Amino acid sequence: MDTLLTVLVGCATVCFGAACIYMIIALKRVMHNLDNVSKNIEELSSKTVPVLENLDVITGRMKNVAENIDEQVAAIGDSANAIKDVADYVVALERKVQERIEGPILDSVAFLAALVKGFRTFLERVRA
Repeated sequence: MDTLLTVLVGCATVCFGAACIYMIIALKRVMHNLDNVSKNIEELSSKTVPVLENLDVITGRMKNVAENIDEQVAAIGDSANAIKDVADYVVALERKVQERIEGPILDSVAFLAALVKGFRTFLERVRA
């Protein structure tokens, strides 16, 4: 029985030693994988920072462009209102000129037509 116990203790010691060696190897692999993950994260971080900085610059520029577009749209609206005001003024001036000149011109044309008609009638009477 002592021999069996000694053999079992020896087997248990060998199994425990093998398990310890296996755990050491597994832990080294885990450490290696963690180192790789750490390196990948550092590499990703180093590549991400410039991209984020560029994104910040681009966002700032886009904001400036949007503000400039807003200003230009407002300026175009003001210009359109000014053009509308000028067009309204021109239309009002045209009506005013037409009201003041149309009557006298029509009277003058009627007067000239009457003169021509009278002159024609005179010539017809003189010839006859």
